[in-house]
Amino acid sequence: MRRQILTVMIALLMCAGCSSTGAWSRYELCFGLSADSGKTVISDQQWQEFRDEMITPRFFDGYTVFEAEGHWRNGTETFTEHSKILMVVAPDSKDTQNKLDDIMNAYIQRFRQDAVLQIKSPAEITFRE
Repeated sequence: MRRQILTVMIALLMCAGCSSTGAWSRYELCFGLSADSGKTVISDQQWQEFRDEMITPRFFDGYTVFEAEGHWRNGTETFTEHSKILMVVAPDSKDTQNKLDDIMNAYIQRFRQDAVLQIKSPAEITFRE
């Protein structure tokens, strides 16, 4: 009987260690490509420099950038702005959030932005090789 219990416990511990990859999330950051209330446009070169300096070193395992067009309303006025959306699928951790915070804060400072939008949603991931 003791041997059966020990066998079951070992099997449970092995399964727990093998099947869990931890919680992952899909993060999206939305970067507007204008500054100074729309008076200045952030160039492709400026974006690429920012990406190379701030994003790639933090997420060197991979990320995706989408071209987008953002629309929002401020009072009675509607605005449209070319944008970039950064998508990162990464472990849901304080380390990941710190990296994203660094990126958002740097973008706000460098390009005089009012805000950078972050969207976070749980992700169920599978690596297929």
